[in-house]
Amino acid sequence: MKFFKPFEMPTGASIPEREVSIVDFGAVPCSLTTESEVVPGSVKNTEAIRAAIDAVASQGGGRVVFPAGNWLTGPIHFKSGVEIHLEKGCEVFFSTDKADYLPAVFTLYEGMRCYTYSAQLYAHECHDIAITGEGTFNGQGFVWWYLIAMYREGIEDMYQKGQQHIPPEERVYDTPERGVRPGLLHFVDCQNVLIEGCTFKFSPFWTVHPTWCENIIIRNIKVLNPYDHAPNTDGCNFEGCKRGLLDGIWVDTGDDAVCLKSGRDEDGRVCARPCQDIIIRNLTANRSHGGITIGSEMSGGVSNIYIENCKFLKNFIGIWIKTAPTRGGYVRNIEYHNIEVAKLWREGICFTMGYAGDGYDPKDAPTMPVIENILVDGFKVEGSSVAVQIEGIKGFPMRSIYLKDVDAKGGVNVQTAHVSNLCMENVSFE
Repeated sequence: MKFFKPFEMPTGASIPEREVSIVDFGAVPCSLTTESEVVPGSVKNTEAIRAAIDAVASQGGGRVVFPAGNWLTGPIHFKSGVEIHLEKGCEVFFSTDKADYLPAVFTLYEGMRCYTYSAQLYAHECHDIAITGEGTFNGQGFVWWYLIAMYREGIEDMYQKGQQHIPPEERVYDTPERGVRPGLLHFVDCQNVLIEGCTFKFSPFWTVHPTWCENIIIRNIKVLNPYDHAPNTDGCNFEGCKRGLLDGIWVDTGDDAVCLKSGRDEDGRVCARPCQDIIIRNLTANRSHGGITIGSEMSGGVSNIYIENCKFLKNFIGIWIKTAPTRGGYVRNIEYHNIEVAKLWREGICFTMGYAGDGYDPKDAPTMPVIENILVDGFKVEGSSVAVQIEGIKGFPMRSIYLKDVDAKGGVNVQTAHVSNLCMENVSFE
């Protein structure tokens, strides 16, 4: 049984052969304390980096080189045709001054459109942009993580305005008290994107987050966020993207390792930006919540996804499809191949329509999501509390779920509810 249909593979960015160094525009390296933090009062290179980007962009594009060393900056805003290249031994530290990330820019926060702090690496409506090299982007997210425990006013307001169709221009959250954090990398509505080789660490929020992008390659990157105190620092989230390839990522983070998303509830349905034609392979998740996750924000739909050759080492859940009665949208034509999992705290395979909720009200029926045509072919888990959990909702079953060559050890073998056409071939539960 096959559900995935091959598509034209992404090609990434086309960057002119032109190169400048940020040093040529006045950038000055900074010093670090013994705790590997930037020495207070260090020069911010925001303007020098902007001048370098402007210089190559004005000539049609090119590469902006960050030499080995430590560099402090505010947010970096891309322009079409620009590649940021970090040489080996380079670490870019982003400012801990929240004011540096204003004025507010257009973004999506947990699948909702709004205006808030700029991401640290930000692009909007650009084409042919790239990040390459062997260096590190350090988001210094410790100055943002505490907001989740103190403030949710802005987030709740955003959800309500999304449901009420209030224009995004009236959803502005530009103070810490609104509780909306920026991501480390957020590219919005861009075409022809390459992200290759670099390490991304200490993100304030979601780490690598292409949104509404098309023709994108992410290859051989690392994501490092403190597992126990860096909330919502998903490793890599494709949101509403088309023609994407993620080939090689090592993740240790405080939330899901890799996610596929497409907007939340009414705001996601209005935008109608599906996530489709995506290949994910060679993912290693050391510590995370979900190893590879679809949802929960999937209201624009997720389809035609191929996932293979993944290893999850110390995670809550292995492969996870999570959605809720209010989401709407669909998850269909998804294939998982050759997934290897060590011991898990929770489920090896978890497909649920009841995420973050208990049951549903009849008024939810028009927004009930559709989950169908899912293949898991080659899945091994050494130990889990539940090997396989598949739960639809009464009257709205999941459909056509195929498990093949599954070898699972767990406290509970299989839990199912409201599933139509569940097929298992060569499965072993212990």
